[in-house]
Amino acid sequence: MLLTKLSGIELTERSKQSSASPPQASEPLEAAVAAITEGVDAPPGACLAVSVAGEIGWAGRGVTQAFDDRGPVDAAPPLTIDTRTDAGSVTKVLATTSCLMALARDEETLLGRRLAELLSWTVSSPAAGATVAQLLEHRAGLWEWWPLYLSARGADAALRVAAGLPLRYRPGEHRHYSDLGFQLLGAAVAAVAGTDLAAAVDALVLAPLGLTATSFAAPAAGAPVAASCTGDRIERAMVKTGQPYPVQADASGFAWREQVLIGEVSDGNAFHAFGSIAGHAGLFTTARDLLRFGDELLRSAAGEGPFDAAVVERFLRPGRDHSQGLGFRRWETPGGPACGHSGFPGVAVAILPALQASVALVTNRLHVRGEPRVTENMWAIALRAAREHVAAR
Repeated sequence: MLLTKLSGIELTERSKQSSASPPQASEPLEAAVAAITEGVDAPPGACLAVSVAGEIGWAGRGVTQAFDDRGPVDAAPPLTIDTRTDAGSVTKVLATTSCLMALARDEETLLGRRLAELLSWTVSSPAAGATVAQLLEHRAGLWEWWPLYLSARGADAALRVAAGLPLRYRPGEHRHYSDLGFQLLGAAVAAVAGTDLAAAVDALVLAPLGLTATSFAAPAAGAPVAASCTGDRIERAMVKTGQPYPVQADASGFAWREQVLIGEVSDGNAFHAFGSIAGHAGLFTTARDLLRFGDELLRSAAGEGPFDAAVVERFLRPGRDHSQGLGFRRWETPGGPACGHSGFPGVAVAILPALQASVALVTNRLHVRGEPRVTENMWAIALRAAREHVAAR
C-alpha cells in the first residue's frame, strides 16, 4: 500500500497580512495522524486540520483508496485537506442543525414547536408530540435506527414509517441518539423554509458560509474522493443480527450494494430511502470546509458571523445531558468544551471556543476488510493534538 505523508500550515489572506512568520510543520498533528493510521484496524488514510485566527495547520497521511472490487490498489491519491468525503452524521450539524439556527433567528418559538405543528401529516403518529428541542437533544423517545428502506420507497414513505414506529423510550426522560429524529427534523426544516431540504441547506448554510466543496448526494468536483464502506455490509449485518438495535425486518430479496463505495453515500437509509438527501446523512464535504464551518460558528458567537450570536449560544449550551447541546455534541477537554459532531465514516468537526480554534478530522475508516477503528477513539487523539497545536503556536 502506498502511504503518503503530508503536512503544512496555510494562511488566509487576512493572516498573511498580519503574520511574517514562515509556515512550519505541526508536530502534534503529524503525530496524531500517524497514531490514527497505524495498526491492523487503522484507516488507509487520515487528515487532521486545525484553524486558529485564520491560520490553518494540517497533517495528512495515507491514501484515499487501498483496494477496489478486484483487489489492492497499488497507487491512489493521498488523503488531504481537500479530499472529498462522505460526512455521515456530521450532516446533522452541518445541514439540519445549522438550518434550524438560521430559522430560529426569525422564529423565536421554533424550538418549542411540536412536530405535528410543522408536519401536519404526523398528527396521529407516535412522534407527533416531540418538540424541535427534544429532537435536537435526542430526547423524543424515538428509535435510534431502523432500516426504513426495507419497507418504504421514497422519502415521503420513509418519513411516515419513521414517525409511525412505536416510541422506544419515554419522551424527555433520557438522551437516546436517534437518526430517525433527524430525518424528521430535515422534513421540518424543509416545511419551515418552504422548499426542499437540499435547497434550504444551500440557501441557509452552504452559500452564506462559502462551503463550496460541500454538497448533498455526490461529492463536488475538483479533488479525489475517499473510498468508503464495501457496499451495505455493516447495515446488512445489523438487520441480520438485530445488533446493536433489536430491529425486526424482512430483508429477503433486497438489493444490497456489494461494491466499494466511492462518491456514493454509505448510510443505507439516506441512500436507499431518501435519495441521498436527508436530515441525518447525505452530505459530502472536506476538512477545509469543515474548518470554515467551525470558523463561521466562532465568528457568529462573537457577533460577527452569519448566525445570530444568542442563537449560537443557545444551541451550543449543554442540555440535561452535559454531552449534548441542541444538535451539537459536546466533549469536555482540558482546553474547555469542544462542540461539534462526529460521523460514522470516520469524520468529525468541532470548535473549541476557549481556544478560538476549529478542528476537523477526515478518515476513511470504513474502507477496511475487518472491523473499522472506532471514530470516538481517533477523535480523542485529534482533540488532544489540536490543543497541543494551538499551545505550540
